[in-house]
Formats: sequence, structure tokens, C-alpha cells
Amino acid sequence: MVFSWVNRVKKKVLCNCSAGCNHRIQFCQRSADPVVFHYCRTSLVVVTRNEEFPGHSTFVVAFLHIRCSLIRFTSCVAFGGVVLFEKPQFSGQAYEIYRDMPDATSLQLSPFISVKVVRGCWMLYEKPDFQGRTIALEEANMELANDWAEPQVGTEPHNSPPMVIGSIRLAVRDYSIPHIDLFTEPEGHGRVTPYHDDTIETGSFGIPLSTASIQVHSGVWLLFSDPGFEGMVSVLETGVYPFPETWGFPSPFVGSLRPLKMVCITAVLYEKPGFEGSCMEVDGEIFSFCESEGDVPADLDTMKLKSVSSLKIIGGFWVGYSESGFEGQQHILEEGEYLECSDWGGSELLSLRPILSDFMSPHLKMFSDRDFGELGMNIDLSVPVINMDETGYGMKTQSIDVGGGVWVVFEEPGFYGEPYVLEKGLYGSPEDWGALQHRVGSTMPVILVFLLCVPQVQLFSDPGFKGSVLTLEDNVTSLQDGFSVASCKVLAGSWMAFEGQDFTCRMYVLEVGNYPDLRSMGCVSTSSSILSLQTIGFEFSLPSITLFERCGLRGKRVVLKDGSVNLQLAGGCGRVQSVPVWLSSQVLDWRKHSNWQKIGSLRPLLQKQVHFRLRNRQTGLMMSVTGDLDDVKLLRIQETEEADGLEQIWFYQNGRLHCKLLEECCLSPSGSVTIAGSRVGLTPDPDDQIHLWSITPEGFIRYVLNPDLVLEVKGGHLYDKNQVILNTPDASKLQQRWDVEII
Repeated sequence: MVFSWVNRVKKKVLCNCSAGCNHRIQFCQRSADPVVFHYCRTSLVVVTRNEEFPGHSTFVVAFLHIRCSLIRFTSCVAFGGVVLFEKPQFSGQAYEIYRDMPDATSLQLSPFISVKVVRGCWMLYEKPDFQGRTIALEEANMELANDWAEPQVGTEPHNSPPMVIGSIRLAVRDYSIPHIDLFTEPEGHGRVTPYHDDTIETGSFGIPLSTASIQVHSGVWLLFSDPGFEGMVSVLETGVYPFPETWGFPSPFVGSLRPLKMVCITAVLYEKPGFEGSCMEVDGEIFSFCESEGDVPADLDTMKLKSVSSLKIIGGFWVGYSESGFEGQQHILEEGEYLECSDWGGSELLSLRPILSDFMSPHLKMFSDRDFGELGMNIDLSVPVINMDETGYGMKTQSIDVGGGVWVVFEEPGFYGEPYVLEKGLYGSPEDWGALQHRVGSTMPVILVFLLCVPQVQLFSDPGFKGSVLTLEDNVTSLQDGFSVASCKVLAGSWMAFEGQDFTCRMYVLEVGNYPDLRSMGCVSTSSSILSLQTIGFEFSLPSITLFERCGLRGKRVVLKDGSVNLQLAGGCGRVQSVPVWLSSQVLDWRKHSNWQKIGSLRPLLQKQVHFRLRNRQTGLMMSVTGDLDDVKLLRIQETEEADGLEQIWFYQNGRLHCKLLEECCLSPSGSVTIAGSRVGLTPDPDDQIHLWSITPEGFIRYVLNPDLVLEVKGGHLYDKNQVILNTPDASKLQQRWDVEII
């Protein structure tokens, strides 16, 4: 749950959801003005639910240990909404649903209906009181046929009986992390495998994971009998499923699974207070709402708005600015409605942007001197600090190094005073983060529960993200007939787009970002067409490529470990004819492979940092950090039973393996001599270039300085049988193979 604190005048806040309503807590369906409390106790608990106040559809639970201050709450639980249309193409009678409907049989529908899920993930039930077969709905526009009707021989589809929905329920209403456990034995016994995100294949080598019982801790999950989200499908909500019959599968196997998700980064802006005047919907930054000066054009489609006086944050975490160009006073905008400027604690907004940074692994270092001077005081932080003066560091801060995550720093203790949002990067002076004085009284990282790791791309049939939309999360060998790609938005992951079916013909690499037309994707002609798309998987190795001037990996060679904007000037290699890519693949005849006469420039693909677990293929146990945290040198790397702790969560950064338990440390060989049989541990010196690793597609974790050494579980019958050591690679040893399980 994310809160924002601003300096505001204490006032009485009344609910305006209905006439005569005097509720002091204002969490309303059509108005989300924040609640302002002034309290002098050391803690406060606020609990409000929609059952208590008719017309309200949100709730918030907060337990705070903060000194006396003015606090502004914004609801972190979104308003749910789904619109059912009587007929296809969003026509006919429209039914707006904002809350659970135990009996929806009164809705008059045709055999084919259309649905717009505005917010949240919903469940349609065949029978009243949330019984019978189900249809899961995510945030999207779609059309549904009456699949519940009994098939009749010789009946045309349009003559099928009207669709009857028994009941409707809001199943997923926030960004909480979904969690499901799959057990190998009935009734929750045997080996357990937890999942938190899309898993295209639960087993290995095409063999589904044996699953005899399931427990859903959170979220709503779609289970498929086959890999690739194919075969029979079952929808599971929170609960215990002791046998395969309880989720409707005839055999104890689950091939793939995924949770329902909420995906939305959108804001609706209004020029006047009260959601009046000109309005526009945006999903990206607006540099300036002001008219341009001279010959410099203003932002596209912003000329109809000169400023913003009210707005609705549909999704995401945004920052508004009192001046153009992301300057002036900053205002934190979370999901909700802002009826007037005072709701965000300032004046009209002249620029606006969403925070799209990686919120994982928050790390902040403050310096009392400018430009990160080491002569003064400094402090490392990874958790909120309510009063910097009590840390011994003080409140004088003149430079900040944000190593990870997104942070908010406040000029006063208690998360009070002027707030400033800092993303990953270097801030050499207070002016760099927009402050007028070198004072930081408190700080906190922004924690967002939902992070999209599964690849996702939205394809549009018209330029400028208009027309029909098709969302993909996996490889597509051939796009559906009649759909022509004219623009796209890559929301997560990297993709390869091909002009031919089955990933053939000319290829274009698309990283996270917006591509308003084919030319921005790299297509040389407006007549080009995209017929298939393929995701690019995660790579856990340092980039390295060798270029040869002759075919067959012969002749002069140039080794690159970073990008080059001019290959001929950088290495004098203007006639590349063969390419071996380290640990990946090789191209023996570049010209035949690509039809290119030369390579002008190249760079490695950008990859978002992900967290993962490492499961040993032989034992099924997890690589873990064990020992006393007070002495890093005594920590050991061993395989242990699966647990929920940070000691089993890892991430790969600049060739180093870090454990979430001690992010400042990295995996390294123990001792002064590194040979087969050496143990591994953690070192607090991540700047040392000798502690580098790579994870191969075969599952080996290689030591870069000596590729003939890989990580292995020692085994045997002695006390140290679970110890992770280095050894020479042996393809027949499964204890040397590790499965990377992305969280």
C-alpha cells in the first residue's frame, strides 16, 4: 500500500456521494477526494468498507506509527467497473456493473455479447449466487459467444438461445501479488511448487508437472492442461483444491498457468475543476500544456489543454509539475480522482509524467557534500526513514545517488513538507531534484506490488495507436486473417517482428516503448507488413560478440563487449562476414544470413532486471544463503527446501549474482585459490571484476574467470552434502544444472 504525505490546511471532509450524507470518510464511487486527519496519537487505525456506507465501492486499511502531522490518504484499491453490451460491436442495451451481482439473470442479452472491462478482473458465473461454470474477464474489450448453451445439431450460431449470466463478481481489484501452490500429492502433500506469474510450461521437455492438489493463496488463476496455455482450462479462485477432480481435470497434470491481471497506466485530464471543460486521456508524459513559443511546436494533441485543474488517475503512479518541462513544485498522483487543484495540494499542472522506472530493489545513498563528496557524511538506505536527524546523519543533504527503485524525499521529518520524486540516477545538487534548499528530513521508497514481467505487446490496425487492438503475450507464428499492424506498444519484454509467417523474412527488434507507425519500428517502406512475432527470452551473461572479416569464422577478428555507433571507426572491421555470439549461436556467412553488405552499428539488447529462484534439477531444492548475517564471511551457499524468505531470491546485475537478502553482496568463490572443489559464498565487494558469472541455456552457472568451473551441489552423505561448490562441468551430472524460475 502506497501513501503520499503533503502539507495541507486541516479541514472537515464530508462525503458527497448522496444528498444529506455526512460521513467524514470520503471514499465514494464517483468522488475520491482524499481524507485528511489531524491526530496526536502515536498510532492510528482506519478501516472503512463499502458495506458500511452505501454508494461506496472501496476500502482502505492503514496502521501508522507516525508523529503528529497532517496526512493525506488516497485509496490504493481501485474502483471496479465492467460494461456488458446486449449485442456485438458494443451495441444495444448497455449494463454498467460496479459491484458484485448475486443474481444477474434479469439482464437481457443476445447470443453474442460484447464486454468492456474498465477496471479490475471479473468473473461471470453460469448460475446465480456465484455457482456453475465461469468466464474470466481481464481489463480489455472483447466479444463473447454463448458457450454455456447446449449445442444443437443444425442450428446456426446466430440462432442460438440468448446468453444468460447467472451472477457477476469482481475477482481481482488491486495489484497484490498472485500466489498459487501446486503439490505433487493429494491434499497438500508432497513437493510444493509456488507460482506468482505467467508460466508457459510448468514441466520440462514437454512433460507437464504432476499436480495432485492445489492451494490458491491470492488472485484468480487460469490453469491449462497443456503447455503454451493450450488444452483444457480451469478457473481457480482463492481456496484449497485437494484432488484434480475439484478443478475439473481428468488427470493430475497442469501444463501451464497464469493469473488474471490488471494492466493500466492511464490518466484523464480536465482543463477546469470538477471534471469540466476540455479533456484528454493520456498514457505517457506531457512535457508542456502551454502554447509553444516561437517555432517550437507544443506536444501533440495538447493544444486543446492549456493546463490541468482536475484529473482522474485510472492507473499507475504519476507526478505532476507546476511548471512546464517537469519543473517547479512536484505533486504525487496515485490512483483516484482529483476534483480540484487543492486535492493534490497545489496549483494547476503545466506538465505531467508517469513513473515507469523499476520499483524493485530500492537503494539510496545520501551525501552531505555536493557531487557525492566522500569527505562529508553519507548514509545508505533501503527502507523508509521517518526522521533523518535520529539516524546520526542529520538533515543536510546536498547530493543523492539513487541506486535502485523510486524514492520520495521530504524536507521535514514525518514525511512532511515539500516532496520530491527521485528515480534511479545521480543528483549532484538539490537543484537536480528540484529543491531550493539542502534539507531532507525523511524519505521512503515507493513500493508497487504489481510488476509486469511477462512479455506483452499491443498491436494496432491504424497508425497512432488507433483502430482495432490485438494484445500478445507469447509467440505468434501467423497473425489472424485481416489484421494488419500499423502501430504498436511494447509494454514488457523485447520482441522480434517478422514480415513473413513462421518468423521468416525481414526482422525488426522492438524493445519496451511506443511505435506510432511502421517506420518507427524500422520498416523501410510503408507497404511493409508484420505477419509474425516472437519474444526474446532473458539472458544471464555479459554481452560479448566476435566479428570476423571472412566466412567460416576466419580472418581478422574484432571482439566487442558493448555497443558501437560506428563499427568501422571503433574496430576497423568494415567487412564482417561471420559472427559467433558467445554462449548463444554463430553465423558462418553473414551476407547470406542477412542480405546485408556490411554492419554499420550494433548494440546488445536492453533487459529489465528480474528476480528469480535457482532450483537444482537433481534434488529440486533451492540455492539459498545460510548462516549468521552478522559475519558475511561465515555465510554459506547451500541448497535447502523451498521457503518464502529472501535468502532464496536472486538477481543478475552486470555479470554478478546478488541475493535479495544482502543486495550489496554478490556470489563469489571462497578462499584465495579457486579450483575444483572450492566452496562459494558472498563477498561485500561487488566492484571487484573477478566475481562474474553466467547462466547458460543448458542450466550451467559458469565462473567467468574460469569457464571450466560451474556450480554444483556437493552431494554424498557427509554433513556438507548440501554445500554448493565449484567443479568441472559434466553434462551427465544433474546436480550441476539449475532451473531459473522468474518471480
